[in-house]
Amino acid sequence: MMLFLLLFMSLVCSALSVESYGKDFITAFPENIAYYYPQESSNTLQISAFYNHTLVSISVNYTNVYNDKLQSGQTKIVHFPKYIEQYQFTKSPLLVKVNSTENIVVHWLSKRSNSVQSNIVQPVRNLGTLYSIPFINYNQMMASFYNMSDQLAPDNWRYNSFRLIVINAENTVNFIIVQNISADGQKAFRIMLRPYELYQFQTNGSDIKLYSNSSIAVMLTHPCVETTECDCNMVVSHVLPQKLWGDTFVVPLVKNLNTSWLQVTNTAEVWLNGRNIKTQQSNSSELIPFPELNNASQFISASNVVSIRLMSPGLVLELIPETMYAACYLVQMNSTEGEAVIIAPTASMDNVYIDGQLLNSTGWKPIPYSNYSSISVSLNGVHVIWHPTSRIGVYRFEKMESGIPYGSPAVILNKNPDRNGCLADSAQFKTTTNVMTWQQSYQYCLNIAYQLSTPSSEMAQKQMTNFLRNTGSRRYFWIGLRRSNSMSEWYWQKGNDTQYSVSYTKWARGHPDKPWKALCAAVSQDDNNEFTWKSLACCARLRPVCYKHSEYFSDMTFNTLYDHFNIT
Repeated sequence: MMLFLLLFMSLVCSALSVESYGKDFITAFPENIAYYYPQESSNTLQISAFYNHTLVSISVNYTNVYNDKLQSGQTKIVHFPKYIEQYQFTKSPLLVKVNSTENIVVHWLSKRSNSVQSNIVQPVRNLGTLYSIPFINYNQMMASFYNMSDQLAPDNWRYNSFRLIVINAENTVNFIIVQNISADGQKAFRIMLRPYELYQFQTNGSDIKLYSNSSIAVMLTHPCVETTECDCNMVVSHVLPQKLWGDTFVVPLVKNLNTSWLQVTNTAEVWLNGRNIKTQQSNSSELIPFPELNNASQFISASNVVSIRLMSPGLVLELIPETMYAACYLVQMNSTEGEAVIIAPTASMDNVYIDGQLLNSTGWKPIPYSNYSSISVSLNGVHVIWHPTSRIGVYRFEKMESGIPYGSPAVILNKNPDRNGCLADSAQFKTTTNVMTWQQSYQYCLNIAYQLSTPSSEMAQKQMTNFLRNTGSRRYFWIGLRRSNSMSEWYWQKGNDTQYSVSYTKWARGHPDKPWKALCAAVSQDDNNEFTWKSLACCARLRPVCYKHSEYFSDMTFNTLYDHFNIT
């Protein structure tokens, strides 16, 4: 029975939508170092739009605080005041809710002195109702880091410093059961959150399991993890819900990471290079040392679906399982020293593109015991990384002034490969029951941001035919093909008076007719169930077939001169 459940969960996860863009987002800003720290904090959201005339609104504490219209490729950086930081262990409405009329992506960034963290805010549809967060044995990590244990603060102080922020992402009252599992046994308590309310509490040295009625966002955070002697920085991990767990992962090579560990949820055997590196017990608080990350990315597998974090002083990185790999990603860097780690199938690693350029590099390194290779690429600004035939993994990293890295998985744009680029919107067709002349049809399509269909290739003809067959109509439909008034040559009329010559044709028998009889073209279904072309008088009243061509993220231009807005 357990095997069936695990197999079922794996199949469900593989079918989930994992794209990181959306229209509804919710997040919060944890305490960075300390609320009384003398240097001011900077808490920002970077909101990037893909489409023109995208309306974006932000609310805090049930109050609308920001409205703007963004254009394609535009990024707005919104700065939030200090009081929004969560440092109290209580319920609070001081969270940030972002809504838009078109798909956007939201980057989260918190900075105070040398303490910097950034993450991708997942859209509400990617959140879940089941979460599991193992206890982080901070003492084990620090004792190993310093190679000493007698100078560490008492255990209870360490345990209490780790926090969870649970955010009700729905417009409904949400009941959440919090189950604590520790050496003292199991305890549970229930919290009730109003719509768009959060609750912060200490983990108290326990494994935590969360069960909620509706979708919640969960943030694992620590305000001041020691990184060097007498120095610290905040860490934040946006926890993956159980529906997105997996059993195979690639741990990316992170530069300037001297000491690292793995934290694994659930009872599992964890395999690296063909050997079991640790058998995690359900109540175990031990981290798995991971020195193998010094030189190359590593492939690991688990005996069941799990969530895995890569941990180091100053870094908590939620790994994406292989089931979440996608065809294309958006990478947005805030500094000039960014690094993108790309994980691709070895057989097709030479087909990775950055924007419109093929990545030509001999720096690929094979990942042992896997079919993957990885490479680290220096980047700044905004880029689309994509593969035309395979799914890949991409992480983005930057570094603080101290050299300590921070980062997250990149924004997933589309899970499915497309040979023409990173697909944003597939080609679409539309018609109406209204009949009109060719010129009226041409204008009708333009008015709805389409154009009259122009099947100028065999593939385009097949796409239009499939759409028209589904309408069930055998009537005539106008297409964007016509003759010149002064010449007999046919041409495609696209967009606003743009004309293209004709090379591919699909004329019906006996067509086209003489120029003085027919200057425009339509399609209708013939006896072979094909929609062939017929020449007709332009004043005939027919239904239009409108078309919107495919749009690609990889063709978009992203503005790196960001606009700023301060919320007071």
